Amino acid sequence: MMTTIEVSPAPWQPMFERLAREMGRRDGAEWDRTESDLDPAIYHDPDRLEAEQAKLFRRLPLCLGHADQLREAGSVLAREIAGVPLLMMRGADDVIRVFLNICRHRGARLVRDDGVTCRRSGLSCHYHGWTYDLDGKLVGVPRREAFPTLDRATRGLRQLHSTVRHGFIWAVLDHRQSEPPDIAAFLGPIDRDLQALDLGSHRFYRQRAVRRATNWKLIIDAFLEVYHVKRLHATTLGPFLEDTKYVADHVGQHQRILIARDTFAETRDLPIEQWSPRCHATLEHLIFPNSVLIQHPDYVSHLGMFPSAPGETLFVHTMLTPWEPRDAKEEAHWDRSFALMDGDVFNGEDLFICEQIQLGFNGGGPRDTLVLGRCENNLRRFHEMVATAIHS
Repeated sequence: MMTTIEVSPAPWQPMFERLAREMGRRDGAEWDRTESDLDPAIYHDPDRLEAEQAKLFRRLPLCLGHADQLREAGSVLAREIAGVPLLMMRGADDVIRVFLNICRHRGARLVRDDGVTCRRSGLSCHYHGWTYDLDGKLVGVPRREAFPTLDRATRGLRQLHSTVRHGFIWAVLDHRQSEPPDIAAFLGPIDRDLQALDLGSHRFYRQRAVRRATNWKLIIDAFLEVYHVKRLHATTLGPFLEDTKYVADHVGQHQRILIARDTFAETRDLPIEQWSPRCHATLEHLIFPNSVLIQHPDYVSHLGMFPSAPGETLFVHTMLTPWEPRDAKEEAHWDRSFALMDGDVFNGEDLFICEQIQLGFNGGGPRDTLVLGRCENNLRRFHEMVATAIHS
């Protein structure tokens, strides 16, 4: 057995008390509403996606991944995020910066392979050989005499406002933004959650990025409700979680969700300070608009959903471990865990069913309104936040 990770008393402790009170009951905050309708056009309307791209993915700080993936100076990661080609680079000064992956000469991409972390001393355009250092400065122009008035100081890579907080790289995709993002203010009370979880000390273990034929919000929906767990995940996760036993906090635009595991009954015989968000429940955070953090018993999943079309999403799953594997047994354990969660659960079940839903939307048949029940309140709240943001 792996050693589980304990955290000190944290903001979600009151959620444990609420969950204990509400176990076996069908009342309380999660059960005070009747059904409501959801317009399926939000999943396939191209105008809706255009508004989401403009108001959510270009203006709000996005969590692009964990800084430990760029562990050494010279590490470079290219990724297209919501239609914007990006470069994340750790410079010689150990600072991580985010740039547009676009040469300032004729617009070619400098790094052509998305998602591959590599080490470089600089970047050279394949088209005409313009060269940039790891700080984004233009340092080389072949046949310099052909550009007699070129000011190299003004032709460095376009840098986006970015920062590292709680171990994660945050950036605003609109390079015209004049101010760097205040991540603590953006997260609000969730900032304290991430500090308590000590995610900045975690290590990058493995990542898989795949494009799936589904709307990004359908994937978010799958991680905001537990109504499906005993059905869709009947042979994978289902046996380890109680059926629709959860509580949720709506923290500004974000959400904090605590789901009872099959071991939750053990808390009756334990002092409250020993109630663990890893042993007795699964703690999730939705960081608006498109990141989900899941606390597993001995590692963390960060999920990023980045739309490229109404029916296509880049799904990036990053596995973070509290330390490097200390022996072959730990490495084999985390290998199996990643294969189970990423392959069998996330891609094999959650994303598969999302694609099946999207097929119905894309097929041109009847598109009846969708129904949200009492244990799907988190979806209702999420879609309200999206609608409010794009109409502001």
